Amino acid sequence: MADPVRADSTTRGPSRRSVLTGGVAAVVGGGVAGGLVGYAGRGALDDDEAGPDWKTVADSRAVGAATEPFYGPRQSGITTPPQSHAAFVGFDIVPGATRAEIQGVLRAWSQDAARLTSGRGGLADLEPELAEDPARLTVTIGLGPRLFDLIGMPEKRPSWLRQLPAFPQIDRLEDRWSEGDLLLQICADDAPVVSHAARVLASGVRGVAEQ
Repeated sequence: MADPVRADSTTRGPSRRSVLTGGVAAVVGGGVAGGLVGYAGRGALDDDEAGPDWKTVADSRAVGAATEPFYGPRQSGITTPPQSHAAFVGFDIVPGATRAEIQGVLRAWSQDAARLTSGRGGLADLEPELAEDPARLTVTIGLGPRLFDLIGMPEKRPSWLRQLPAFPQIDRLEDRWSEGDLLLQICADDAPVVSHAARVLASGVRGVAEQ
């Protein structure tokens, strides 16, 4: 069984948004930890007469409103320019789950992902306001090699779809973070957006798959 949601941030130097919020937020297991919101602009913290850099504020809002299309010739998140935050979630199909139920999960994921990436809440979203600024959110759905056996269609498994081999030296895969029948890659330029999307999508697998 795969472990719960993890989210990683790539470091590429301070952005205007990170200056505005006082640091880069991180998502760990669905929780959010971030810096306190402060004034942006040189001298704003130590000069009583200095005000916020409104161009920076406007740019930050533009980043939050930016979207990436969900539909296209390939899944979003594959060739999309990398975002600042990402979560990788794996689910194992529970014993007894039917092909129709698994198809239902994939259909619900597609519907919710299309809504979330466009700035709308999921169909059963309890916090739709958190989806209003998608910050270039992308959701990429993956299938594990075992899934095709579970749905009784092993002949449909692509020949290249198999477990990753062991990597030498630096990259060392750990079993507890590997495998899975249904996989999600969730990326955005805002950590709370990633966390919210992960919660919404994970809620749609109850009774069919587990993390």
